[in-house]
Amino acid sequence: MFLVYTIFNNISVVITTKKEKSMEKYYHKIKNSPLFYGMTDFELEKMLKCFNAYVKKYEAGDMIIRQGDVISKIFLILDGEVNIEKETYWGRRMIIQKLYQNNNIGLSLVASSSVESNINALSVSDSLVLVLNYEKCSRMCQNACSHHAGLIRNLFNIISKENIELIEKIENISQKTIRDKLLTYLSNESIKNKSNSFEIQFNRQELADYLNIDRSAMSFELSKLKNEGLIDYNKNKFVLKAQL
Repeated sequence: MFLVYTIFNNISVVITTKKEKSMEKYYHKIKNSPLFYGMTDFELEKMLKCFNAYVKKYEAGDMIIRQGDVISKIFLILDGEVNIEKETYWGRRMIIQKLYQNNNIGLSLVASSSVESNINALSVSDSLVLVLNYEKCSRMCQNACSHHAGLIRNLFNIISKENIELIEKIENISQKTIRDKLLTYLSNESIKNKSNSFEIQFNRQELADYLNIDRSAMSFELSKLKNEGLIDYNKNKFVLKAQL
């Protein structure tokens, strides 16, 4: 029995070691994220092990989070593109947010174990996602290590930034007309890019879904704004040209 127990332990050690080594190839991606900002490789290794971290691959079209799910994990995009979407009873889609590498998914939902997700997180492309145990991330360990405290500070900074983006989203869609929704959105994008020339992250259908408007009506209004000399555009590239 002892021999079997020893062999089992040895196998377990080998498996753990392989898992840790497999995580090392993602360190450069993980360290670039706001969540792990300022961490050394040594600190990162300890934290990922403490948080039961693993990397999961999603194919284009896979759901990472579904409406109704209770979220207990933190999802960090290492590679790929993810849409945060809301779906009505009749199946109409509204894009809340488009996320890329280093973005977190559903961080504002994970803090309460009793709150069901009101959004879908859809992998638009093949994506690579780091999955972390939220309870272990959000609570200080017995050692009260400084890098864990740093991660909690990073969590608050990310949630603060997400709240600012949500306020901007509300400003964009609360305008009464399609014209005002477009102008408000484009103005905010110009301010964020600190230039009157910029590229947006949405294609036409996605922009219509984001602003919760009809695509045809939106395209018509964009053409009007262009003819009036207020804007110019080519695909996703926009230029704001004149004062209103």
